[in-house]
Amino acid sequence: MASFPGDAPEEAPGQPAGEFAHSRALAAFRVPHFGALWSSNLLQFFSSQVHLLTLQWLITDLTTSRTLLGGVIAINGASIALMSAPAGVAADHFPKRNLLLATRIGMTILVLGMAAGVYSESIELWHILLAALVGGLLTALSQPATQTYVFDIVGRERIQTAVALNSAGIGLGQMCGPALAGVLIAGGGLAGSWLGAAAGLMLAVLLLTTIPTAGAPGVEGRRPLRDLREGFAYVVSHRPLLLTLVACSMAFFNGAIFALRPVFARHVLGVGSEGMGVMMACAGLGTLLGALAATLLPSFRRPGIAITLSMFAFSSCIFLYAFAFSYPYILAVEFASGLAAQVWQISTFSGLQMSVPEAMRGRVMGILFTVVQLAQVGGVFVGRLADQLGDQLAMGIFGAVPMVVLAGLLLFGSRSLRQLGAASDDA
Repeated sequence: MASFPGDAPEEAPGQPAGEFAHSRALAAFRVPHFGALWSSNLLQFFSSQVHLLTLQWLITDLTTSRTLLGGVIAINGASIALMSAPAGVAADHFPKRNLLLATRIGMTILVLGMAAGVYSESIELWHILLAALVGGLLTALSQPATQTYVFDIVGRERIQTAVALNSAGIGLGQMCGPALAGVLIAGGGLAGSWLGAAAGLMLAVLLLTTIPTAGAPGVEGRRPLRDLREGFAYVVSHRPLLLTLVACSMAFFNGAIFALRPVFARHVLGVGSEGMGVMMACAGLGTLLGALAATLLPSFRRPGIAITLSMFAFSSCIFLYAFAFSYPYILAVEFASGLAAQVWQISTFSGLQMSVPEAMRGRVMGILFTVVQLAQVGGVFVGRLADQLGDQLAMGIFGAVPMVVLAGLLLFGSRSLRQLGAASDDA
């Protein structure tokens, strides 16, 4: 196995010794500047959910093609996937706060542009395609910086608690953002919904400017191509990390819920935009409760196993989603999917960062986001399959396939998966 400088983490991961579980969240907020960062991220997540639901509903106004709906989502996901690995290099080279300021200002401009286009009734399909592309590039540039900036602010000992609290913010955004967007769309139109998202993004930018800690670069010098190759070489040469990322790649199939949720809301269940907002809010509630529970749990001792199991649980939710025999049933599945997604997110974002050296942190997270964005790329395939076989059968297939693959990983690769983070256990 190839070796790299700083191959083992500097300290053993875990929560501070002797600290009661219920005090961890308060202790994290006492870390200087974490409260401002968390609040900025909360507004970002909230605004993103408003933007995404508004964009999806606009697409369903312009076309009934499931393939085109999935294709728009796939453009967004593909741009994120292509840019995420270079974005990880950027997170290792540049102050994270500056990257976040640039991307959030860019998203504000994009959202305001969409609001203006809808208000002037000049919006066309190519505008949506362009917005999906640009929004994906901005999101990709921000994601590794967002996660590693949290690590820079709170440190190794509190990273799982901080990630859980950050994820609780995602849950709040998923609960409140779509519900508000549904009300805004129904009462004030699409332009009003996007103006609300823009206001949240501007507040997020203002909060970031109050944080003096810029986030130290992990490596010195400017050698982006070499650093990018080194990041991929590190992943390939570490089998536990590689298998864990293979498990994460099953996110390709997880995009089925995201791509077909508006179709299920409008055509399968007939609940409209407000009903779709409630569906997403239920997923957000599961996300929120999962995050709050994680603040009380000890650190994941075997993150590779936790990541794979939680991905399997989410795939099971996709399979169950396909039955869709009633609206309350779908709300329950949405809640379970949010809970499973949260366990995956916390175990992944905290476990991987604690299992790799500081100099590799941004690049490994960038590669992770490249893999995860396959979810949106898979949207075009599930959309095409839905056009040919029907919405529910397509959803069932996209749940069954990853369940088989992940079961195989757990059966034949569990020894390697258990080794992820083992070095830090022994440190």
